[in-house]
Amino acid sequence: VAPASTVSAATSQEVTDLGTLRGTIVLDRASNTQFSIKLSDAQKDAILQLGGDALKDAKPEDMKNITVKSASASNSNGEFQQVVTFTVNDRAYQVTLNAKFASQQGTPYFYNKDTNTVVNDGSTVSLNEIANGFSSSDLLNAIQKHYAWKTSDQSNDTINMTTTASDVESQLVAQGLKRASNGNFDYPANGFNLKLTAKSENGNSTTITVRINASVNYNAPAFVFDGNVYYNDNVMSNGKTSGNLVLKDTDKTKVIVNGKFNNDAVTGAVKAYVQSAYGTGFDKTPAELAAHQQLINSSNIKIDSSKVNPSVAGLYPVTITATNPAGFTSKLTVYAIVMGPTEKAPQEYVKADNTKVYNINGNVVSEAANIPALAKGAAVYTFGKVTVNGVEYTRINKDGSNEFVKSSDLTATKPDTTVASQSKTIMHNAFYYNKDGKHVDTDKKLTRYNSVTVSPKTTTINGKAYYEVVGNGKLSGKFINADNIDGTERTLKHNAYVYKTSKKRANKVVLKKGDKVVTYGGSYKFKNGKRYYKIGNNTEKTYVKASNF
Repeated sequence: VAPASTVSAATSQEVTDLGTLRGTIVLDRASNTQFSIKLSDAQKDAILQLGGDALKDAKPEDMKNITVKSASASNSNGEFQQVVTFTVNDRAYQVTLNAKFASQQGTPYFYNKDTNTVVNDGSTVSLNEIANGFSSSDLLNAIQKHYAWKTSDQSNDTINMTTTASDVESQLVAQGLKRASNGNFDYPANGFNLKLTAKSENGNSTTITVRINASVNYNAPAFVFDGNVYYNDNVMSNGKTSGNLVLKDTDKTKVIVNGKFNNDAVTGAVKAYVQSAYGTGFDKTPAELAAHQQLINSSNIKIDSSKVNPSVAGLYPVTITATNPAGFTSKLTVYAIVMGPTEKAPQEYVKADNTKVYNINGNVVSEAANIPALAKGAAVYTFGKVTVNGVEYTRINKDGSNEFVKSSDLTATKPDTTVASQSKTIMHNAFYYNKDGKHVDTDKKLTRYNSVTVSPKTTTINGKAYYEVVGNGKLSGKFINADNIDGTERTLKHNAYVYKTSKKRANKVVLKKGDKVVTYGGSYKFKNGKRYYKIGNNTEKTYVKASNF
């Protein structure tokens, strides 16, 4: 650990921290920004004096490699703090400066509003909203959504981007972007350059050229696996990357058949669509892809299972490569579990979901990279045990492998993988939702008064309670709004009748103001144009006006 007076520099040098220079230094706007600095000889002398005897013989010209390491936002007085690093005789130093500019308006700079980071000339700008069929105005709107201009003191001065849609169009045409008959542009596979200009109130202007290139090319093929959408290199529709996609070995679709890898295990589990770009947006769910996109012909899908050894137990990567008619290619990597011949090694079972796999090197234990956590009930072949730092681990998959699980995570008896469940009656027509609260299987609806098997406890999604549907003893990943099953307790603000239809009462009961009544699901609109809630945990036609609650 470095002493408190030093920090680790990017060059692995020790950087001596000189502390904070007293007072506020005034910077010349013409040669400085908040993220760059040019010091006068007098300012350099004041900094060198902080070094005491170590820098007593140093001169201003000896200060080299002066760099702003970080900068804070301006306060109400226009002052901000910079951490500045420099070298003297190849030794690294750091000083904190309180600074302000001679004027409160400077040269504009471009920055990312989402991450609050400066975008330098030549940097890549990701705009995932732009897909095929975008106009120059669409592009400018997307830029302004995520990026903006500031002056170098981060003041609130007005800064106008002077780049217009016409400027953008000219630039795109000059770079040879393809255009549709309506004049809109196709998104090129490798992105394109865009020159942007801005001017501040006092006339200071700047120009920056950035590379527009989405982190995901939505004009390339998209994959659906296990209810999720994936793009190239296992990038999910939420922008995260997942490498833990495991092909399931089922009774209907075996991973290994007659000693060979079964490609049908892939084609049965993975769907490849031509693209996910749709208009100026893109599809992010399996339902959207199915509604808007075509499946890629099997002749344009290649499966690389060359790393799979069908005779040796292990976890092997399988790469699916799909090419669409436009020539764009995407890849998805899934993992195949090969159990191997049962007579070769004893078999044990994983006790719980998300059991980690480890690598062991000497007495160092680390999580195995790119190997998915094991599910409860998964069968593994074992090849001896080893104890590291008092913890026993069992070698799995094959003799000599560097893949281990904690011995305490295994059992000789296959555990019951059936999840707890209960039968519930649906009191209001309901739809399925996914874990993000989005509609799935929109063509399917659960009708009221039928029963459904769900998990005993509700799950909160976006502030609402949902029951997860259970099928064949497994969680399905589909959820039903609990309000359609358990209802919601509401308080009457008026005396209320119970109705059978918009004109007929269901009974002679009068519910009193202040009574608490359970209603089920959303309200129904009756023929009289008024809305009613279903009450009563039964199949009778019993409704109360929504306006009474």
